[in-house]
Amino acid sequence: MKRSLNVRSGRGRKPVSVQAIEKVASQVGEGKASNVQASTSVRLVAKALDLPRSTVQKIMRNILRYYPYKLQLVQELLPHDFETRHLFSLQFLARLEVEPEWPWNILWTDEAHFHLDGSVNTHNCRIWKTDNPHSTFQVPLHSRKVTVWCGFSASFILGPYFFEELGAGGPVTCSINGQRYASLLRNKITPDLQARQCLSRIIFMQDGAPPHITRCVKDVLKHHFTEERVISHQFLHLRPPRIPDLNPCDFWLWGHLSCDQPRTLPDLKDSISRHVLNMSQNTLWSTVEHAILRFQIVAENDGHHVEP
Repeated sequence: MKRSLNVRSGRGRKPVSVQAIEKVASQVGEGKASNVQASTSVRLVAKALDLPRSTVQKIMRNILRYYPYKLQLVQELLPHDFETRHLFSLQFLARLEVEPEWPWNILWTDEAHFHLDGSVNTHNCRIWKTDNPHSTFQVPLHSRKVTVWCGFSASFILGPYFFEELGAGGPVTCSINGQRYASLLRNKITPDLQARQCLSRIIFMQDGAPPHITRCVKDVLKHHFTEERVISHQFLHLRPPRIPDLNPCDFWLWGHLSCDQPRTLPDLKDSISRHVLNMSQNTLWSTVEHAILRFQIVAENDGHHVEP
């Protein structure tokens, strides 16, 4: 006899079967261990299990107590953003038609703050957690954290690089400014790319955060990549703001790296480093393929967000 739990979201709705709950719980658990996209999307879970989206959403929210909450306060799209996002997507796809290989040479880069309480301060990344959806806004001002830079292409990943200074008791997380970011570019990132013999073809993409567009940083980027191979605010090829759904670091990487629950900062750094080290090339390639699909969706939807 098929059992069910009497969980209803409205009058006349059918109860949800235990079998369906177990399937969703298993699918979400497997997804969190491999690909954040599989664990964050009601649509993808419903498709994988051949269940109605409304049923999956009910199970995840009302029974499993998974909530869709932002890792940081969302920056809502402004009226002009739809046009710039649409244009950026069209330009991306137009270049893809002329240079089919170019997306595979993009180095997608970003930084994030990983806190010991499990929260991640980044752009508009969205994942499912079993916590209260408002809890991430209660992170203490001086919450213990590490600040991480990563960059990856379809074939390799660089990092993680931690922004730290040496204190009396050892490494201490420090803020990101133009000088520190420029130093990272000069002393770590470009030497790594040179060692891989790919610096001359890499296209460097970054957001327009203030440290990224200081004069010293722009000088380093222009010297090593030229204006033609940088996609960023205040460069020849502009990267518009508020495009987390087009940035693989936001829609995939940070969630993937935050799946553990370490208790100390050294353990947190080890966890992040281990996940980066174990990243397969197939995973990176598939992520870039998924990013291209997202550009197509945004172009077709006149700049609107990709549905989570």
